[in-house]
Amino acid sequence: MPENSITEVTRRDIVAHLRASEISWAGRLSQPEFLARLFDLDKLPSNDDRFSTARGDISIHTVSFHDWEPDWIFTDNRFAILWVSDNEFLRFLCEMLHPIVRPDPKDSRGLAAALNRVLSADGWELFEESELSGRPVFGAHRTGQRAVIFTEPTGWEKVDRQIQEVRLRLHEASAEEQFQAVGLLCREVMISLAQAVHDPARHMPVDGVPPSPTDAARMLEAYFVAELGGEGNEEARTHAKAALKLASALQHRRTADYRHAALSAEAAASIVNLVAIISGRRPSPGA
Repeated sequence: MPENSITEVTRRDIVAHLRASEISWAGRLSQPEFLARLFDLDKLPSNDDRFSTARGDISIHTVSFHDWEPDWIFTDNRFAILWVSDNEFLRFLCEMLHPIVRPDPKDSRGLAAALNRVLSADGWELFEESELSGRPVFGAHRTGQRAVIFTEPTGWEKVDRQIQEVRLRLHEASAEEQFQAVGLLCREVMISLAQAVHDPARHMPVDGVPPSPTDAARMLEAYFVAELGGEGNEEARTHAKAALKLASALQHRRTADYRHAALSAEAAASIVNLVAIISGRRPSPGA
């Protein structure tokens, strides 16, 4: 795993700034709502024996009773924010600035500027990557570069978490088994996406045989046929089917290298974006 370039000193300086400024890292969301955008809280353990998962103990202690310190997240070993990879740490910071979390552009830009003053010591910068309803969406890159860490979420929480995990795994992979793992995770992205959008009553399979709950290829094929019907959508339909075919082929490779893993990730991301556009989850700027 690559050594982090954002040092613990810088990370603790950022935490100190949030504490001193009394800035809520969750913004206008509850803390469980914020964390659910980044983590699967139902798969993380609880630190309270009354609950089986992290969602339960976080909700009771931060929503029902408010008996945890506001900055508990930075010392909780389940999340390890101070020690995660650079990408994961930057993802956390950018999520703090997201319009859903912090809707006032003045607030998000002011916080981004303060964070950048600290991050600059390690050669990183948060920048306005795009817009959502006229409000800035932030990404991260090394100073002077445009290497985007991640893109605008779709709103399907599980899909967003998984596609970001694909990017992180691809960035950190160096062995054949790790490249294979990227392909397997891409398959999970496709299954989650298909389960989120497939409507059996509307999206009838081409062969008339109902797909299984994990048959992402056939569910998405039926989705594209139904949602991109007609002569006017022929090119889009062809592109969607080609991307789906590429993603399915690469995910089942028994041997893999960076090229295969990167192509698989690109195909998966392309399908996610296509479905997000078709379903209306990729609004035009200023919408």
